[in-house]
Amino acid sequence: MHPLERWYNTMTTTHDSDVRADSALSLSGVLASALPHDLGTAQGPTRYTVPAVFSRRPQPREIELLHGEGTRQRLSEAGYSDVELHVSDRRLLITNTNLVDLKAGLAHLVGTILHDISAQAARERTDRSDELEAQGLVEEERLESLRKAAAEIHFD
Repeated sequence: MHPLERWYNTMTTTHDSDVRADSALSLSGVLASALPHDLGTAQGPTRYTVPAVFSRRPQPREIELLHGEGTRQRLSEAGYSDVELHVSDRRLLITNTNLVDLKAGLAHLVGTILHDISAQAARERTDRSDELEAQGLVEEERLESLRKAAAEIHFD
């Protein structure tokens, strides 16, 4: 394989995976290198921000839903009222928590929230697409009706 072809295939593959909006939004893991440097020491914090890496870049609607009241309510109802979720590029910042809470169930809850948000955003995209398609059909019928009406006009 020619080096430029390999480069193109790599770039295309990377680019395609970054923009696949139809794939479910999930987290691939905790970014351990971004945890507090003194974690696990006597001076280390008990609560901190845990950065997790998204499987793909979240879409604006997914970010809106993630930052919305529904997410805060679900976290609070599960006993995590101090925990907040913030999107920062391709990272989810889980604030006011720790690795123990995440392992004890918070990670599963966050995963479920992301799954639900991703599914809701996908449904909304599909509904909007269907709506636009229906509007397009109505517009096409209107234009066809005008064309027929115009064709019936004769100046003889």
